[in-house]
Amino acid sequence: MGEVIRKRAPVEDIFGDTRTTYERAVVRGGMFQALAEQRIGPVLAVVSHVEAQIEEAEAKAGPAIAAMQAENGKADKLLGKVSDDIWNALGRPAVDPHLSLLFPGGIGLYTDGDVATQPRRMELLVSLLRSQVHPGLPADVREEAANAVEEAAALLRAKVEPAIAAKTQLDMLERVRTALGRAAQMELANLKRLYKGHGLREVDIHEVIPTRSRAAKKKGAEPAD
Repeated sequence: MGEVIRKRAPVEDIFGDTRTTYERAVVRGGMFQALAEQRIGPVLAVVSHVEAQIEEAEAKAGPAIAAMQAENGKADKLLGKVSDDIWNALGRPAVDPHLSLLFPGGIGLYTDGDVATQPRRMELLVSLLRSQVHPGLPADVREEAANAVEEAAALLRAKVEPAIAAKTQLDMLERVRTALGRAAQMELANLKRLYKGHGLREVDIHEVIPTRSRAAKKKGAEPAD
């Protein structure tokens, strides 16, 4: 006996079977078309709408994320330069407890981790510099470093916010698409039951709904969908 696609199949395959079913049902006409329009027509309409939104979101997310990554690279380079300039201004000390307050373990505190929070970490460095935590750092070097880091943090934040917004939207739409895949599979199964309930033959049904074979169930495996 033929089977409809499994609910755990890839979403792309589920949508493919659903679209194929609809197209074949329209060609057959009559009860095949009427029930397909009733059960899977609405799902396919939503799928098309969501996939159009995903395509639009991808077009926005790609450039926004690339711009954020480029700006992040500039910020990391600037932080390295600021660290070197301060170290040089202090006479390149081998050990300096006050310098460790500014750069504990190096610049990694500010450059490593989630880029979305890096502007805040950079602003922490600005605050430390302007709080004069290092008594031996010349005022002009301190202020120049604080201004440079503050500006770089603002530029990075301006790139981070649209990138994160675009990625969040894309992630949500992908989740919606996955849920739609499960809904489409359920509607295919319901459509087959409706066809059978209206007296249509199994062989005719699977000339419309693509047939999917089931792997033999292993001992201890999960029940079939």
